[in-house]
Amino acid sequence: MPSIRIRWSESEARKPYARPFMVTFSGDDGADVGSVALNGADLLYYTQFQTAVLSLAGELFVDTAVEASADPQRAWLDRIAGLMPATGAITITPRSTFDDNQGRIFRLVIATEGGGAAIVDAAGLLEYQELQAVLAHQTGGLFRDTAIEGVEDAADRRRAWMGALRLLIRRPDPGEAMSESWHWA
Repeated sequence: MPSIRIRWSESEARKPYARPFMVTFSGDDGADVGSVALNGADLLYYTQFQTAVLSLAGELFVDTAVEASADPQRAWLDRIAGLMPATGAITITPRSTFDDNQGRIFRLVIATEGGGAAIVDAAGLLEYQELQAVLAHQTGGLFRDTAIEGVEDAADRRRAWMGALRLLIRRPDPGEAMSESWHWA
């Protein structure tokens, strides 16, 4: 049966424009038939994975079980979940830095239950799947929240993710926070 293997390189993940995942394809006989190096988003988004394989290897990748699913993206995550370590519970802490062009900006430090860490810009946090891709890229693990993934409607799923974020994200340190009476969270 054809299969894939996934290997992650921590040293590659820290480089700009890195492709820290090596995905190796095996044929029915178990022999390797090729490999591609991918970033986190290319690995986690099924259509993006297909695009990357086609552009990097010149081969069309079709997973018939994923294609037959009513939700191919979720089926793809289910498939690769068995090939990657799971990322458990996370906590998110805002940390400010100074940017010469923008002034003080916050990046978000994500600590995983297993001791991994990732640093994310706000844009990489507010969409659930973007956070999955960033965490995978920087930690090599797959973060899944089945309560979020189980919500069918996109708008309802976004609202559910915002509710989950309220519980995961800490306030900035008192010296950097807006005010103790901040009530928009």
